[in-house]
Amino acid sequence: MKYLKIYGFSGLNRNVADFLPEQGEFLEAENLVTTKIGVLKKTGDYEIKGAQITSSKDILGGVDFFRADGTHDHLVAIDGTNSDIYYYTGGSWTSQSLSRTATEKIRFAYSPTLDHLFACNISDDTTGWNGSSWSTSTNLSGAPKAKFPIMFGRRLWLFNVDVGGTTYIDRGYRSSLVDSGSITWDTTNDWIVFDDIITGVGKNGENMFVGCENSIWTYSLADEKYQVSGHGCVSHESITSYGKWTFWAARDGIYTFNGGSDKKISLPIQEYWDAIPEANLSKIQMEVLGHNLYIYIGDLTSPSTLSNTLFVYDILQNNFNKINLADEVENLHTYVTSSGKELFMGNDDGEIFQLFTSETQNTASFPSSIETNWLYGSGMKYKDDWYELWGYGDKLSGLKVKYKVDDGEWKPAGELNGSIDKVDFKARGNRIKFLLEEISKNNLYELQMLQAGYVPGYTKEDDES
Repeated sequence: MKYLKIYGFSGLNRNVADFLPEQGEFLEAENLVTTKIGVLKKTGDYEIKGAQITSSKDILGGVDFFRADGTHDHLVAIDGTNSDIYYYTGGSWTSQSLSRTATEKIRFAYSPTLDHLFACNISDDTTGWNGSSWSTSTNLSGAPKAKFPIMFGRRLWLFNVDVGGTTYIDRGYRSSLVDSGSITWDTTNDWIVFDDIITGVGKNGENMFVGCENSIWTYSLADEKYQVSGHGCVSHESITSYGKWTFWAARDGIYTFNGGSDKKISLPIQEYWDAIPEANLSKIQMEVLGHNLYIYIGDLTSPSTLSNTLFVYDILQNNFNKINLADEVENLHTYVTSSGKELFMGNDDGEIFQLFTSETQNTASFPSSIETNWLYGSGMKYKDDWYELWGYGDKLSGLKVKYKVDDGEWKPAGELNGSIDKVDFKARGNRIKFLLEEISKNNLYELQMLQAGYVPGYTKEDDES
């Protein structure tokens, strides 16, 4: 018997022919990520922080208010009859009673010099918090209403604004320098224009990164403005950075800019990206934690029906994996806990969750699966006899194995348990693929290698004849 190894797991790739995948690439997987090089680990667990704020209401924003004294305050915004900002203190979420306009996203920016947090939406006066009280006048007298705030160059910038009832969707306004201990605004003279609809802002190294509907720009500390990409940005919440790279979601995929050129990175999952409904593009959320880029795109109906889809792009390993969550994500943000920087999400039911907590804190079972690419033993023109599949890993438990030969249907083969186990079956065909599925609450297992055993359907004499 000969054995064909499937190892060095390296993520999803649905953008190649059946016989061209690289070693370790797979066709489909759910709730498995490559936390180590070549190893798949089950993930997708999360737990609620505090109690539900308001049922059936969207979380509209979230921020880690990193104070000058080194402490961290966790704030979120939530929809309702009016939207509001909540502060986590004493183990619960406390309303700030701000009565913001309902449904509008609330975005935040922080000035370490002023030790002041700013919050804005396009419908209400921009407001600020010093840790104890909110004000629309302190540092904000005469400031525009805005969709997108950012601190850059010792100034607070506001983009896609409303100035005195007139909207300027292509402008950014800036405050005075923060050096005096407070800031003022000159909305008559102090603004820049980008000749495109501004859809989000972020940073790229020492420069500001401005995403527009049909273009991407950088703006330097020397007041120099450059267009750096013709691939527009669909979502402010998709702009995020890792070192010198800034990532953003465009209509046709995920791009990154390194300060010199842009590059599309989403080709392995392009089949999924092309199926994102138009209405969902502006809701795309992206956040970096560690060396992973988390990308939430919501529900899909093609190439298969998927709910609450979150992709994980390992920036160092350059691979994609996929997680399907039980909740609809309305906001992704990071917050520094006592254990370090963690990823949080707000859902459409007034709840805040910490993602990927630990295997002992899950309250409900959730599934995982992996579907291999087609495997060819002796070659594409020979029929082989397949007899067994070995699984190698850590805490393998309840992995139900199915196989499919040529154009046949999925058939059950057995179950993998333990660190090393096998299932026996009998099948003949030119090619074979395997599907491993399980559902559990706490078994965050690792899969390190699969090994399929077969008897070749040819001999050396076959080649000579």
